[in-house]
Order: sequence, then structure tokens, then C-alpha cells
Amino acid sequence: MDRTELESFMDNLYEIGCVKFGEFYLSTGLKTPVYFDLRLIVSHPKVLQQAGKLIKQIIEQNNINFDIICGVPYGAFAVATSLSIQTDKPMVFKRKEIKDYGCKKMVEGVYKSGDSCLLIEDVVVYGTSINETSQTLREYGLNVSCAISILDREQGGSKVIQDNLINFFSILKASDILKHLVNRGKISESKMNETIEFLNKNNYKAFVLQNSSSKTIANEA
Repeated sequence: MDRTELESFMDNLYEIGCVKFGEFYLSTGLKTPVYFDLRLIVSHPKVLQQAGKLIKQIIEQNNINFDIICGVPYGAFAVATSLSIQTDKPMVFKRKEIKDYGCKKMVEGVYKSGDSCLLIEDVVVYGTSINETSQTLREYGLNVSCAISILDREQGGSKVIQDNLINFFSILKASDILKHLVNRGKISESKMNETIEFLNKNNYKAFVLQNSSSKTIANEA
């Protein structure tokens, strides 16, 4: 990827408030000292366009072939739309649940069985959302073999996705943007090290182990 463009993108993410430090809870229930609020990109057209441009570079550099695009609901819809416009590739979207009216489909848009679908995600933690979305798309006859995320939190999600026979790429890793913020004087090196240590410690294996322990305690209660 273009390094100048990438650094500009990281600067923009910080400036619009996408990188937050404090105490936050993820959808997994994990309390985290850093939160990457990439849904804010939807309110900043230039940054949204920049994200699509960088994903397009990944596609071109890795010779990724696909027929249609699908953004993982709902955080990646805007970025997927930006990419669709920049690549002139059609887009579909997956609902979170089937409605009891209309066509009652989980996957909306124009597609046919056998089409290759590129998945777009905003942030990957454990890879659950990408795998769940790919399962539904495959049930509708689409081939899903590649996913691209704006940011990988480096908590084991990439391996979980790859174990599901999906090639995974990301514009950024959490450590990339943290190191960049240190270089820009936005955070201290100790804050970076503390955050990276947390991400490494609270990986997918730790998440599975904790859930297993919780279920055992519940069963014994």
C-alpha cells in the first residue's frame, strides 16, 4: 500500500475520534482499554473514500478476484459501498434477521449461485462476524474465499477466519496505528506497550478458555 496514504489515513482516524482510550466493552463482553470506533467513518466522506481506496490497493496487490461485495452488517456497509463505487463491482447485503414481509431473504441484492463474494469488515476481534456472515452467504450459494478488514485488533481473529477457508487481509493492525500514534506524539510508548500487552493477553484462545470455564461453573451450580 501507499505509505503516505496509509499514514494520512491513520492521522485522519485519530483526528475524527476513531481511536479511543479508556474503559469500553466489546460485543464479546470483553472490557478493553482501547476502542476503535470505525463506524464514525460514515460521517466523514473523505476518510470513507480513503478507506475504499486502500482496500482497492490490497485487492490489486494481491490479485483478488471477485464478482460481488458484501459488507459485514452493519458497521462495514458504508466502506463496502465506497469500494463498490470505486471498483464498479455490484454489492449485496446480509440482514441480521429475516423479516416477516417482502421477499423474506437474508441476502439482498442481485447475485447468482456460484458468484465469488468479497467480504468487507471494519474491525476484527475474534473473527466471529465474518465467519457468521460467510456461513449465510454460502447457504445462498455464494463462494466466500476472501475478506478484507480496515483494522485487525490482533487478538486471534485472523487465524479463526483463515481456519474457515477465508483468506484474510487488513489495511491496519492495531500495533500499526498504536506505533504511529507514538511517532506522532499522540500517546506515550508506555501506553502503546500496555495496550499491546492487553491485546496479546486477551486473544481468541483466552476467550474460548474463559467461556469454557464459565459454562463449567454454571453447570456445577
